[in-house]
Amino acid sequence: MLLESRPAGWFTSNVELRLNGQLLGIVQHHWLNEGMDLDLMRLPVRFEKPSWLKSHFVLKDAEGNELGSATALGFFGSHWEMDLKSGLGSLERAGWFQRGYVLKQGAAITARVGPKGWFSRDWTVEADDSLPAVDVLLVGLTYLTIRRRESHQHSASG
Repeated sequence: MLLESRPAGWFTSNVELRLNGQLLGIVQHHWLNEGMDLDLMRLPVRFEKPSWLKSHFVLKDAEGNELGSATALGFFGSHWEMDLKSGLGSLERAGWFQRGYVLKQGAAITARVGPKGWFSRDWTVEADDSLPAVDVLLVGLTYLTIRRRESHQHSASG
């Protein structure tokens, strides 16, 4: 399964998502917090941060049922605990000098997420067939959160 993200326009932080080549919808960022509005035509879900004190995010369906969650662990947030439909996992940096992340479930790597190139705002999630679409989406939205945090850190320090 392949989830692709590309900017929705030249001067916006909003992104367009495609699942296996078909348009899934648009993700719009909130300016003052880490919230996102999802306008997904094929998958009516919400990505919420229940508490502003914790780095915990929840993916919910249209009725408010929890489909999965992601929680940042550690001081730098480079490791995320994932509670997915397919089971528990952890989203971790792929390596010291790599910008991507891998989803580990048990001893297996079930998904890889990262930028398409060094100077590109596009990124992809490549997942094996054991993950349903909502899990792949949660991995992608978590990675989008990570990228936003890193962008804010770099802009604050520069």
